[in-house]
Amino acid sequence: MLIVENLHYQYGAHKVLDDISMRLEAGQLGMLIGQNGAGKSTLLRCAAGWSIPEKGNVIINGVDIKVHERKFRSQVVLVPDTPDFYDELTAWEHLQFIAQLHRIPDWPPLAEELLTEFQLIDQWDTFPFTFSRGMRYKLALCLALMIRPPLILLDEPFGPLDAISSQILWRKLESYAADGNTVLFSSHIVPNDRLPGIILHLRQGHVERITPGETLNLAELLNDGEEDDES
Repeated sequence: MLIVENLHYQYGAHKVLDDISMRLEAGQLGMLIGQNGAGKSTLLRCAAGWSIPEKGNVIINGVDIKVHERKFRSQVVLVPDTPDFYDELTAWEHLQFIAQLHRIPDWPPLAEELLTEFQLIDQWDTFPFTFSRGMRYKLALCLALMIRPPLILLDEPFGPLDAISSQILWRKLESYAADGNTVLFSSHIVPNDRLPGIILHLRQGHVERITPGETLNLAELLNDGEEDDES
């Protein structure tokens, strides 16, 4: 479960997030949309505890970041749009490092399964700095899914991925949420226009929750927002 309460964030005099409150329950898959510069990445970073807001609070599974910061950080993984890796570690060694850090038992079969699903198994002993952007993002997804936190936050996950990998990720996210976890991702695109049940539209510093109809697509949602801004 993710609870964001009265969140404020600004860069200098520019107010990016203005008194944002939102809630996602366990088992829910949500998408955060908005125009470029709307503050989607900032909101995800605040939700993950990577950025500290001027006001407001974030609670994950009942854990308040202001009260139990260390426990809070164990509840969430954020995959940014440009993940970083250690130059001296191979893809497999990254998985090994994460498994040891999080004390994941019997991790090799899971690591192999994830690399296979995301078509990275042939590069298991390759250094990620040689990977394409899409391959780097897929490795970051493997790391996040191996940790299996109650909340996964993804920043523009479908942008760097090919069509097949996007379909694989979509199925993984649906399955992950069905297992009782919470997922929130920002995106301008989704595979085959498959929208989740929860859409959060970030616009002018505020979040509006939208219930998508059967024929409503992502472009229509963003176009509606642009028309509202112009009126």
